[in-house]
Amino acid sequence: MSNMKKLAILIVLIVAACFLGCVQNANNAQKNVTKNVQIQNTQKVIKVGVIGPMELPFGKAEKEAVMLAAQQINEQGGILGRKVVVEVGDTKMNQNTATSEFRRLVDDGCKIIIGGFASGVSMSMQQVMAQTKTVWLADGASTELTKRVKEDYQHYKYFFRGGTLNSSTFAYDIFDALNDYFNGKLHKNWRRVAIIRDNALWTDDVMRVLRPMLEKNNYTIVMDAKVPRGTNDFSTILYKVKSKKADVIITLLAHVDGIPLVKQWSSMHIPAQILGHDLSALSPYAWNNSNGKVNGEVFIATGGAVPIPINERAKEFLKAWKEKYHDMPEANTAYDMYDALFMYKWAVEQAYKHHEKDPFNSDTVVKYLEMINRTHPFECVRGKFAFTKYHDPVWGNNYIRNWICQWQNGKIVIIWPENVATGKYVQPSWVR
Repeated sequence: MSNMKKLAILIVLIVAACFLGCVQNANNAQKNVTKNVQIQNTQKVIKVGVIGPMELPFGKAEKEAVMLAAQQINEQGGILGRKVVVEVGDTKMNQNTATSEFRRLVDDGCKIIIGGFASGVSMSMQQVMAQTKTVWLADGASTELTKRVKEDYQHYKYFFRGGTLNSSTFAYDIFDALNDYFNGKLHKNWRRVAIIRDNALWTDDVMRVLRPMLEKNNYTIVMDAKVPRGTNDFSTILYKVKSKKADVIITLLAHVDGIPLVKQWSSMHIPAQILGHDLSALSPYAWNNSNGKVNGEVFIATGGAVPIPINERAKEFLKAWKEKYHDMPEANTAYDMYDALFMYKWAVEQAYKHHEKDPFNSDTVVKYLEMINRTHPFECVRGKFAFTKYHDPVWGNNYIRNWICQWQNGKIVIIWPENVATGKYVQPSWVR
């Protein structure tokens, strides 16, 4: 081969190499641009996970509440300019499913989890929360949930009971209604008490507080019946209530539908007033679902979650809900979880104002959520909300309580305490 041919081949190879190099550099440059665009797009979004039993009204209400809050926040510019994107996890009321769904939401990039329902299921998800250091504004009544925050703060500090009050407060408000309102203000002298409750962890927590309160004040517990999920025939239990001459039936029902119980109580004319925690009574559909038999039932509105505008924020919330969903919230969890996203937004924005390096960092968010306290409460749809040292909602007349309500002629009326009452107790004709 001549020297000229060799030189020509060498020149061709050099040009080809240069061309391929330029193409490679161009491809790399394009990849870097794409990557940077993706990063920028990611930075403009904040993912929020909402988790709960989506086949039940409580999970559905949580999802709809967070979506409404996200819509309103996005209309106002998002959280530090980032659009809120909501992702949904379905616990199916199963511990294994719940933990895997919680982890999936975190792996998908959710910076905060909102929701829950059912304390046993929530306790299983706490383990994933601690491992992943994910802030969780949760639902669930058992005192065990925040007991973990107290006993192992470093691992469980990310848990905040942003929804219902803890179960011990149910005991306080039920006893207050019985002792101070019915027997005190109304002079009923109801001393014999029958308990009908879920066969669940949270009701044991309530009874650990309620039982000694009743016994210390000379009340007699004539029956304590635990009922499994799916129970719909209460006739045998109600006959027993009648034979035991109970004056009051204290219900503790969240997992069991209380509508069949109330329908049978009304139809059988059991002469004891129903008073207690019955989540089904909070539904706007309770009147129709019971064919009006819910009339006269007395129940606590968990954490003050009632379709009654007790303040301007509640008025705006109920109006916005009706405009979006064309009805009232189906479950108490709607009121709780709506405000939870706004509390998270507040904490992140406060962190930013205080020049925190990463205002979305979980440990940073915890610090600022803890600033929602007795001194600086958060105005929510249920009243003034504050966290205790171990992340329980503060209970009391100046904060949120479980309002004592009664169904009267198709409407829910708050009858106690007096500072929020919208009406007075009306005694069913068959009650002693």
